[in-house]
Amino acid sequence: MNKISLNTGSKVYCENIEYEVSKHISIKEILAKEIEFPYEFKVLKISDLKSFKSENSKEVDISLYDKKEWEEANRKYEIIKPLLTGKRNKKSDVEKISQEHNISVATVYRWIQDYKKTGTVSSLVPEFKKRGGPKKNRLDKEDETIIRSVLDEYYLNTQKYSIPYIYRIIQEKFHNANLKPPHLNTIRKRIDNLSLKDVTRRREGNKVHDTRGMPDKNPRGNFPLELVQIDHTPLDLDLVDEENRESIGRAYLTLGIDVFSRMIMGFYISYEPVSFFNTGQCILNMIMPKDDFLKQLNVEGEWPIYGIPREISTDNAKEFRSIDLTRFCEQYSIEIDWRPVGRSYYGANVERVFKTLSNEVHNLSGTTFSNIVKKGTYNSQKNAAMTINEFEQWFTELIVNVYHKKEHSEIGMTPEEKYLEGIFGLGEYPGTGLPPIVENTKSLRYSLLPSLERTVQKNGITIDHVTYFSEVLRKWIVPQAASKKAKSRLFICKRDPRDISKIYFYDPDIEEYFEIPYRNITNPKINLAELRETISKIKEDKGDTHSLDETTLFQTYKRMRDIEENSKIKTKKARRKKSSKKHLTKKLEEEKKLIKEEAVKKPEKISPSIVDNIELPELFSFDLGEDEL
Repeated sequence: MNKISLNTGSKVYCENIEYEVSKHISIKEILAKEIEFPYEFKVLKISDLKSFKSENSKEVDISLYDKKEWEEANRKYEIIKPLLTGKRNKKSDVEKISQEHNISVATVYRWIQDYKKTGTVSSLVPEFKKRGGPKKNRLDKEDETIIRSVLDEYYLNTQKYSIPYIYRIIQEKFHNANLKPPHLNTIRKRIDNLSLKDVTRRREGNKVHDTRGMPDKNPRGNFPLELVQIDHTPLDLDLVDEENRESIGRAYLTLGIDVFSRMIMGFYISYEPVSFFNTGQCILNMIMPKDDFLKQLNVEGEWPIYGIPREISTDNAKEFRSIDLTRFCEQYSIEIDWRPVGRSYYGANVERVFKTLSNEVHNLSGTTFSNIVKKGTYNSQKNAAMTINEFEQWFTELIVNVYHKKEHSEIGMTPEEKYLEGIFGLGEYPGTGLPPIVENTKSLRYSLLPSLERTVQKNGITIDHVTYFSEVLRKWIVPQAASKKAKSRLFICKRDPRDISKIYFYDPDIEEYFEIPYRNITNPKINLAELRETISKIKEDKGDTHSLDETTLFQTYKRMRDIEENSKIKTKKARRKKSSKKHLTKKLEEEKKLIKEEAVKKPEKISPSIVDNIELPELFSFDLGEDEL
């Protein structure tokens, strides 16, 4: 083991740079001077010192240098480039370069030495910030190094040490180094000159947007549907059940916003926890035209945005990284942009619209407000008044007839006007034209359902102890004598969490989905949440579910429902489950109705050329100036 001498004049290494020990300023630190140019003084932690130079050199991030510094480094390199041949330079050659560029011979030698340290242009970057000048400090380098070290450790600290306390530490370190401490006003000036970014981040503990190589906003969103941000949030509102009008808690909102126009492209509300299904239903609402949706909710107005986005931006939650979502996006040529970790401002548009809409929700009876301070003594459960269906209608009215019609401060017009401008164009901007309509909406809906892979057995397909069968499966039933590999072939099945009485089987030969019902069609329709609750109940009673059969499963489900129905005083949880099932069933029936109507009258694909024959609507309520016409 090597011994590191800390005596004055001893040589030590720190981060591959050789230093000479100058002073001892504390038990854990020394003041040392660089052996080579620029001979800077630095405060070094004893724990970081080495007695030898490490073979691994520290990499330099050239993005840290500004344009002026990098241009100066390249200028120096061009000057000394003829002398970087690898051969020993003659004095006459160095003097010739010196005369041609009107610089001293010593400067030329120094630049060559700097370059040879790393062999990169970055070694020639000047240190403008460390030079003296008007209104710059006049302290010795030793003094300045100690001050900078203390401010870095104590002032730029979330503990927020006071300036007098920091000054006492500086006095102590100067005393230990046998140096005269600076005046308190000098320290105050050094603090005033600190980077506001560093102070905000390291002393205040707030996040600061780092714009080096990564802008403080998502760079895309230059035309309609180029980028849509999607996210979830719990509603700041207690809802009630349909029968007793009593509080059953908050629902979850999934929402997508077009970054270009700030139009809300689609949403989905449910009592069920967020999952891929919630995300998929929001995407379905985004892609489909909204006329039928508005008619079902009895909302008058226009919601013109629809279509397949070029890219969706989400956070890193597991439902956004699911295989189902990835496959869907690949199928419809949609790119997925998972926001960089720690860069929450990449989802700033959807977060802002959540805040805007939440402010409106806070005016409703039963609001939970955004935090307990604002809520105060307000009783949200007692004042709750809206069912989930009533809130969905109110929320759609808010989007279509208020939010989309109100001028947005960032774009200088309403979201609806901005979207129509992007579609139809204005002045020299040609517009993108109307987006195509998805023709096979049935396949689209299936694609947005959670998928599972199962084998086809002689009795059908079994998922979570429930068996499904149809004649469509018969050709895929493998004979008993077949090979093990043939018996283990997996097929893709889709299951709607709102109604598991059927699954959708993908036939790889025909390349279509087929509806496969319960094998026992007398079993009641239930949703996925009810199925999981029933399985949990059986597991709780019996200890395992290995021997669970379908008959026991549905018998247990029936007993549980009977207990709830016959209870005189239903719990909040029971009311919530019942209301959730009603809402899911209602949405499913509405969807079935749309599918039937679409089967009768299939929409035609819209060609982008149709835009040429469309009369452009009047987009703005204000008059354009002559210079804008």
